Amino acid sequence: MMKKSILAAAMMTAIISGCSSQADVETAGTEAETTAVQETSTETAQEETAREAAEERPEGAGEELTGKAQGFGGTITAYVTVADGKVTGVVLEGPDETPGIGGAALEELAEQFVQAGGADIDGVSGATVTSQGAMAAVRDALDPEANPYEEPEETEAAAYEIQPVEFPDDKKIVSATTYGIYTKDQASLQDAVIKATLYWNQTDDEVYDIRFLQAMLPWDDNGAMGGWANMTDETVIEALGDAVISFTGNEHGSQVECDYARYLQIGDIVWTGELGSDPACEQAVVYTAEIDGKTVRLNDYVAAEEGGEWYHEAALEDVYILKAPEKSQADSENVASVYQITYKETNGHGEAYWMSDLKFSGNMGAIKDFVTENGFGYDYYRDGGITQNQDKYWQTPDAISGATLDETPTYLDILKLLYERIQSGEYTEEN
Repeated sequence: MMKKSILAAAMMTAIISGCSSQADVETAGTEAETTAVQETSTETAQEETAREAAEERPEGAGEELTGKAQGFGGTITAYVTVADGKVTGVVLEGPDETPGIGGAALEELAEQFVQAGGADIDGVSGATVTSQGAMAAVRDALDPEANPYEEPEETEAAAYEIQPVEFPDDKKIVSATTYGIYTKDQASLQDAVIKATLYWNQTDDEVYDIRFLQAMLPWDDNGAMGGWANMTDETVIEALGDAVISFTGNEHGSQVECDYARYLQIGDIVWTGELGSDPACEQAVVYTAEIDGKTVRLNDYVAAEEGGEWYHEAALEDVYILKAPEKSQADSENVASVYQITYKETNGHGEAYWMSDLKFSGNMGAIKDFVTENGFGYDYYRDGGITQNQDKYWQTPDAISGATLDETPTYLDILKLLYERIQSGEYTEEN
């Protein structure tokens, strides 16, 4: 946990290797053709996986049953062998579970079912949702009437429009804002630059509102494919020519081909990328620029308040993917593509794939509610509103998964810092 006394230092030294993906739009005909090929390939792969799993079913006397349930990434299928009312063999198929995490846990989970002789097992630490899905799939196989499987509805990621803060005439509202990358250590996963604002009601001496805004980064260490600077449009890649960083990287245990733009004009600064590494990622695209006569890494620059504020202001404008390292956004000949930086709060981040009913927006809301209800004298290790699970991850009530929960102490430290600034007179009067 990061204490408030070292929060500012952590902001200055935290290292990112940014990561959200950019999907450039191609023509409608090409999209349709690509989608058809992808669907056929996916169906073929799933059929092959299912056939192999069926062949691996335990041999011998016993009834063979099949059940399904929703895992972390998709459907988990359980092939269960039962003899004399006891589970004697299990094969689990979960092609969409995260490789190296949930995917790697399936074999261990299968062994646990056999050892237990039934569907009630401890599960695998760090793969909670996959464990729950596997147990549900085995229960569905054993008693489908009591544990029916329902195909999940296809939903699109929800995007939200951030409403402005309104200030009442009868209350005195002040605010404090800070920017940067806040992390417990340099190897912590990072994918966005945070802008946090605490609005304080001086009339009633209480929290009035809390706002977070997190601008996505060109590269992050959640996986090689992450980062909006990863080019996926073949037309853009061809236009960039030599201004592309191509490499094979690790994406959650799988090797993938990446093509990152070498030159990015963000605001008034052109950043040049090179393939390197950082504390959180052995293979990372590192962007640097000359600022005040010094070579500065993008992740170092935006980790400080000044750089974080610059990044959020620049995010309001277009970003230019350049063919050559000149500031020439007006020169269409040197611009291979134009991109608009997105925010977690408005791009549907986590809404489609987080298993918790809270989702990303709900998790952030739970953090805000905790501060509003408990004030700023909280002790992370003592208070019950935010607790650690068996894997030492911080979590809010009813939450299951998500990096926001892992970084809960970080968000709380940010708010405590802003509260202390307001109490010492460092604030902006809003009305």
